Amino acid sequence: MTDIRFRLLGPLRVWRGETEVKIGSDKQRAVLALLLLRAGSPVRRQEIIDTLWGDDTPESVVNLVQTYVGRLRRQIDPGKGAYSASTWLAGMGTAYVVRLDRCDVDLVRFRAGVAGARSATSPEESLALLLSALRMWNGPCLADLDHVLRGHPWVRAIEHERIDTLLEAAKIAQRLGRSADVIPQLRAVATAEPLNEAVHTALVLALAASGMQAEALAEYGLIRLRLAEELGVDPGSQLRDAYFQVLRQETRYEGAGPAEPPCPSLLPADIADFTGRDKLVEQLSGLIADRRPGPIPVSTITGRAGVGKSTLAVHLAHRMSGDFPGGQLYADLRGSAEQPADPSRVLTRFLRSLGIGGQAIPEDADERAELYRTQLAGRRVLVVLDDAADQAQVRPLLPGSPSCSVIVTSRSRMAGWPGAHAVDLDLLEPHHAGDLLAVIVGAERVAPEPEAATELVRLCGRLPLAIRGAATRLAARPHWTLARMAGRMADERRGLDELSDVRATLALGYRRLDGPAQRALRLLGLLDLPTFAPWLVAGVLEASTESAEDLIDALADAYFLDTAGVDAVGQPRYRFHELVRRYARELALREESEATVSTVVIRALAILLALAQDADGRLPYTVRAPLYGRSPRWPPPAAVREPLLADPLAWFDSERPCLVAAVLQASGLGHDELAWELAAATLNAAITRTPWAEIGATHRSALLVCRATGNRRGEAVMLRGLGELDHHLGRRQECLDTLNRARALFAEIRDAPGEADTAARLDALRARPAPAT
Repeated sequence: MTDIRFRLLGPLRVWRGETEVKIGSDKQRAVLALLLLRAGSPVRRQEIIDTLWGDDTPESVVNLVQTYVGRLRRQIDPGKGAYSASTWLAGMGTAYVVRLDRCDVDLVRFRAGVAGARSATSPEESLALLLSALRMWNGPCLADLDHVLRGHPWVRAIEHERIDTLLEAAKIAQRLGRSADVIPQLRAVATAEPLNEAVHTALVLALAASGMQAEALAEYGLIRLRLAEELGVDPGSQLRDAYFQVLRQETRYEGAGPAEPPCPSLLPADIADFTGRDKLVEQLSGLIADRRPGPIPVSTITGRAGVGKSTLAVHLAHRMSGDFPGGQLYADLRGSAEQPADPSRVLTRFLRSLGIGGQAIPEDADERAELYRTQLAGRRVLVVLDDAADQAQVRPLLPGSPSCSVIVTSRSRMAGWPGAHAVDLDLLEPHHAGDLLAVIVGAERVAPEPEAATELVRLCGRLPLAIRGAATRLAARPHWTLARMAGRMADERRGLDELSDVRATLALGYRRLDGPAQRALRLLGLLDLPTFAPWLVAGVLEASTESAEDLIDALADAYFLDTAGVDAVGQPRYRFHELVRRYARELALREESEATVSTVVIRALAILLALAQDADGRLPYTVRAPLYGRSPRWPPPAAVREPLLADPLAWFDSERPCLVAAVLQASGLGHDELAWELAAATLNAAITRTPWAEIGATHRSALLVCRATGNRRGEAVMLRGLGELDHHLGRRQECLDTLNRARALFAEIRDAPGEADTAARLDALRARPAPAT
């Protein structure tokens, strides 16, 4: 048996041994798909060109096709060249052929199974072989390439093969009194072919023959309405005849044994480029497959928008499908939408997929849930409930039998669920985030720009939805470099324009917040602080600490804020994901007035300045005398301030990154007084703790804005601080020169305290001997 396997009856997938091979761009996957559609027969290069480029053919198209073919050979079977005797893809002049003796193709096996069924010696054997062949299908042919190969005659021809095979199986099953055996396949194809009267006719007859007359009549009503609305026609004679057969009860077969219950398979297609999460997948697989007696196994996967909860759940469900022969149920509960799905309506759909229809479905919601649990009792069924709003929405959809397992995803933290295994899905690890980018864009395109790829992943915040969005845009623009994409995303005002899916996803969650939480998100997004504590939120929002904590909890529960541990003074810290901050700021600039935006930022900086200067005055040891300017100050109430500053050095340790960010934001906005006062307030603490790199950054930033605005006093104070930096770095002459410039500026503006302090410092330094060289 060859170790190269291709699957195109559903999404395109490739395996080498037990390893799934990821194929990069859509064009490359489409080339492979065209070759597999004609596996065993030559496919002309011009046929590939006409299909994939049409009239918009680039001059280098022949080289492009040859490049794609070469990459396919190397990716799928490394080490086998184009002329290797054992290659799976052989060249024949200007054509290529997939060698069936060197690989396994599910389409070929499907056709072989159908041929075997048609030469079988009994109807029972024929039906068994036809059903086995039909079970090879996992969705429409090349479902994930529909946007590239839509309507291609080769694809449609194979879809017709499936339909013909299914109709043949349905006729044999009807003769044998086993129509229930083909209902799952008929449902799947009827969903993919909503206007195919032949398929829907077979489904109506099969439902009625299996004792589900009411559901058969309902199915006829749906196809009749669809034909009228979309085509403006009435059902054909074949479908009408089936309807009258059901009405006359002419479809029941006597002597037929009890039909096996349908085996629903409602899962969406697995994503072809699933990347990372390997350990988590293994861990959850073991929990989902647990057959020990006890409570029903429930796994909850929660996390921020776009982190990959649904992708992980569907991937897990496909991986575990073999452990659940009773079927797989799936429902999108739309919990993040304005109107989440009604559990009662979801139960109706589940019951129909389990073979219960029409009047057999109770009107009462509780009775409907009881019937659902009865149908699943003792069966191995996996239930995936995607994007749940809360536990109340999920509870009616839980099976009652521990033979079943449940996966629930949600953007809301589902705390306190007894017996559930909770997973809070985090961002991708950096190397997995890079892998995902390479899989979608193509490793050969990423390799020449490693720094740009790293920056692109950083700008996406390692969020899978953002990486996928950026990579998809790049894949659709082969003339763009990764650096160009990164540059567009780095633009503070336009960056989210490159990630429309991220913005739309965040908007869904934003609309579910109440008004105060929405406003808190907008205003906090204006701050450049890496983290913040509740006391700052209270000051910025002019709220009590308790109200601020409630708002923070609401934002954290909705994954708009992340926890960042506890700081050195015992305060919990919170932070934004960078894309959430951008979205929040975008909302603030659109929905808040310019005056509000300016006031909020200044208020936050004024709170930090008031506390920093207060903490500076409480230090047990200071080197430089404090110098104050005209900045506004907004000190928190004493009940808040005193516990924070009980240990001033600990407070400085906690707030150092925020104070640095505050100086840089003040400088960037042209608030020269706030910039230099904030920078100066950290100098004595820095001398004690020696974080001199930060002092250099803050003082130079404030110095530039002071010079730009003509703030001579601020310039002098910043030069004084930079002189201290030169001193502690051992740069004696630079220190003396910088302090002399500061002294001269203080004298020029007649600032006696500043001039005296700087002169005293110069005298003290000159009195010391210069270090030996």
